[in-house]
Amino acid sequence: MMGTHSDAVITDAYVKGIRGFDTDLAFEAMLKNANEKGNHGFSGRVGIEHFNEIGYVPADVFGFYGEPVARTLEFSYDDYCIAQMAKALGKDDYHDEFMQRSKRYINVLDKETCLVRGKKLNGEWLPPFDKSISVWAQGTDHDTEVYYKNHTLLVPHDIPGLANFMGGEEKLVNYLDDFFEKDMYYVGDEFSMHAPYMYNSLGTPWKTQKVVRDMLAKYFFNDVGGLPGNDDCGQVSSWYVFGAIGFYPALPGTPTYQLCSPVFDKVSINVGNGKVFTIIANNNSKKNAYIQSATFNGKTYNSSQLHHDDLIAGGKLVFEMGPKPNKSWGVKNN
Repeated sequence: MMGTHSDAVITDAYVKGIRGFDTDLAFEAMLKNANEKGNHGFSGRVGIEHFNEIGYVPADVFGFYGEPVARTLEFSYDDYCIAQMAKALGKDDYHDEFMQRSKRYINVLDKETCLVRGKKLNGEWLPPFDKSISVWAQGTDHDTEVYYKNHTLLVPHDIPGLANFMGGEEKLVNYLDDFFEKDMYYVGDEFSMHAPYMYNSLGTPWKTQKVVRDMLAKYFFNDVGGLPGNDDCGQVSSWYVFGAIGFYPALPGTPTYQLCSPVFDKVSINVGNGKVFTIIANNNSKKNAYIQSATFNGKTYNSSQLHHDDLIAGGKLVFEMGPKPNKSWGVKNN
């Protein structure tokens, strides 16, 4: 909700082959957002001057409704998107600069708690689980903890970096396990919608398959109140549709989707130019929620990711489903 996520929309469109717009003007606007203070209240990159000077948005300057931690995290992701756009346009200097800027999320990750934490202008941390960090951290102590746990995962563009902060991939996997087992994941808001798909990048894709399937069954209903949370711009609805189909754009700005366990036995998508992309899940059921093996256009497919070029080229992705995880499928991705 913070930042200038038009950066993600523009970059995602461009790296997925959408042309026909003034890319120089678009990139100029992205740079302006990244370096000039916004003038629409708390919309846009309010706090960008501090982010660029000290590497984070200070909590004692932009507290409560200012969402300082969320801004630091989201500005970092937006800068990652600008870096990807720069790379696609051959602007190597900008790419290097904004990749460095995209690492600034680390400035609001606290080693003491292994969670996000508000930081003052002078570098001093706010108390752990301080409720003034955000309007969303109000309520019970559990509500506050849910905010901190979800926002800590708001680093979709640098999962290896987040894992390194946690102490390694195994530690981040353990964090996610505990996070989902204790029902702390809030599927109804934007900041951690990618979280179940992080397992794919951590060598445990069967956990993505299980968690996504469970979430779809638990929180979505064909009835009044059937969506968990505010369907801002259709984001909760689209989260369901992607998950039910079997893949999800967990990192907009890159041409890669993360695979999960499809709810439907067969889905066909018209991808343009008379081409159709089809996903088939054989032996699929509520019990058989794990991918055992897969083929793509008749050839063995052993990746938990799907490239956009393969999607729009059309073809057939076939999953063989079963009741127990195949812990060797989809573990390594190119």
